Amino acid sequence: MGDVRIARAGAERLDDLAPLWTALHEHHREVADEIPGIAMRQVPDAWDRRRARYVEWLAHPGAFVLIAEEDGTGPVGYALVSIHEGGDDTHVTRERWAELQSLALLPTSRGEGLGARMMEAVFAELRRLEIGELLIGVLSGNEGAFRFYERYGFRPWVVELLGRVPEA
Repeated sequence: MGDVRIARAGAERLDDLAPLWTALHEHHREVADEIPGIAMRQVPDAWDRRRARYVEWLAHPGAFVLIAEEDGTGPVGYALVSIHEGGDDTHVTRERWAELQSLALLPTSRGEGLGARMMEAVFAELRRLEIGELLIGVLSGNEGAFRFYERYGFRPWVVELLGRVPEA
């Protein structure tokens, strides 16, 4: 991997992220546990829906996207973080907290430390915003992502279940 720089961007750069989201979506298709009766969306529908959510999240004050760009090749990774208001009702958190909506790297950029650099950049930006808690969702079956985030001290918190409503 060549010289990679990480910079904050806004919604104007979302279209640059489509290939990275597609790579993440394909990775999810490979590692995620199957849910009977609920198929994974196909690209481009998955990207169109995700892009619309990114627009919504980035409209909130403080939300951000960090883009990792390699000289001469363009974006090789990104992290998109949304900001939420109102502390948790069960655990003592600050009133503003963050959620890592996506951390995506091109397959050719994985395993070389870029994910760690992206997380350090996310943490630095959250410290600048005086946000002390970060929620990270990981698809069931994505054991590599679980191990990656656990290295930073993150642990399972709320486990969500998805399934079809049974017939009467």
